Amino acid sequence: MKPNLILLTNQFPGISSRAESWLLDEIKLTHDYYDTIFIVTDKYEASNFELTKNCVVKDIYRNDDVKLSISELMNSLKIVLSDFPYYGNKLVFFKSFRYNLSLIKQLHLKAKIIGGYKEWFKPNSIVYSYWADNLATTASILVQKYRKHCKNVTRGHGYEIFEEQTRNNMVPFRKFQYQYLNKIFADSKNGCSHLNSRIQFEKYRSKNDLAYVGTKDCGVGTFNENEFTIATCSVIRNIKRLDLLPGILKNITFNMTWHVLGDGPDLEKLKVLNKELPINIKVIYHGFVKNEDIFKFYKNTSVNLLVSLSYSEGLPVSMMEAQSFGIPIMSTDVGGCSEICSNET
Repeated sequence: MKPNLILLTNQFPGISSRAESWLLDEIKLTHDYYDTIFIVTDKYEASNFELTKNCVVKDIYRNDDVKLSISELMNSLKIVLSDFPYYGNKLVFFKSFRYNLSLIKQLHLKAKIIGGYKEWFKPNSIVYSYWADNLATTASILVQKYRKHCKNVTRGHGYEIFEEQTRNNMVPFRKFQYQYLNKIFADSKNGCSHLNSRIQFEKYRSKNDLAYVGTKDCGVGTFNENEFTIATCSVIRNIKRLDLLPGILKNITFNMTWHVLGDGPDLEKLKVLNKELPINIKVIYHGFVKNEDIFKFYKNTSVNLLVSLSYSEGLPVSMMEAQSFGIPIMSTDVGGCSEICSNET
């Protein structure tokens, strides 16, 4: 008998910038291993993704008929308190306490609602949270309290592995997650090594593993040797450091086109900086681009170089997608980027 897969996502299979659109390729490869794949998304917007026939998409909204009992509220409190030893600054723990308790209560309630779908949880079913953040915490509460017979796995990318990407330099509720996870799969060797280096979680090292994400091979894209074109593909925010690129490009003396794929809170700041660029540098803003349209762009547009100036990454799918069209990459040496951007590639 094939198990069911309960897949927790942010917004997949929606179409927003936070939707994990690359999951579609993964499901197409793995769907035959499961009877039914229940996709539980925090926020779903209709899309034209062609999911496999055994996929069922479920929005989990607050159900006023489902409430936490006293023992469940006490469990929420214990989860929050389990983080206390891992705060370098104990004052920050107390300042964050009210918010974290409210958050855990919400995640606990979500886990209880999911656990109420008893028909989903056949023997050997697997709960798979695509991010090792609140989704993994929800999954861990689910197997702790409601569906103890299920296996529990998650993926770690960037901010859910590398503490420097978080507000308080720690991954929230990691100790609790480890207690109820079977595996946390880092998407880079660097990420897996980082997890193994955490002395405070040394006894859980056997739960750390590596599983690359990947993308399909799209063949070589369009190439025009008469023009030099670069592209950036990311949310435009401080961690991506696109504001550094105008200072680099102003030194270029030949004609160049920069395609800015994506939007974000720092877009207007970037536009102001780009006004100072010389006339030989042309900038085209594409705004938010759906994943399928990014593939069309790479196929039909000549791009000489994909540029990443991030100060912290996991192993970006955007790089994999560009390389699937034969586009070279220039990247900062952070996270797992050196595993895809190297002398060989």
